[in-house]
Amino acid sequence: MSRNPENNDLVSVLEQEVRATARSFGVSAADAMAASLIDRVLLRLGSGRVYIPKRETLRRNHARVQIRASFTGNNLHQLAADFGMSPRHIRRILEA
Repeated sequence: MSRNPENNDLVSVLEQEVRATARSFGVSAADAMAASLIDRVLLRLGSGRVYIPKRETLRRNHARVQIRASFTGNNLHQLAADFGMSPRHIRRILEA
C-alpha cells in the first residue's frame, strides 16, 4: 500500500511517519509494519471524519483532568499556583 511520498493526505503522512519511526527503532520490517498499521487504521476509521487536535489542545485537556482529579475542596489557590492559572479560571474548570 505504498503511497506517493509527496502526498500530504492523512493516510500518507501516517504511513511515512510510522515507517520513519520504525526504522529509527531498528525495526527491520518497517515497510510491512507501516502498511499493516495503515490497513488497520483504514478498517477502523475508513470513510469517517477524523479530528486530530493540536498538541496544545491535548495539553490543556490533560491539565483540566489533572485539576479535577487533584481538587480536594480547599486547595483552589494551590492548584492555581501549580498550574499557572488564576483561581477564577480553576473554578471555571471545576464547574464545567
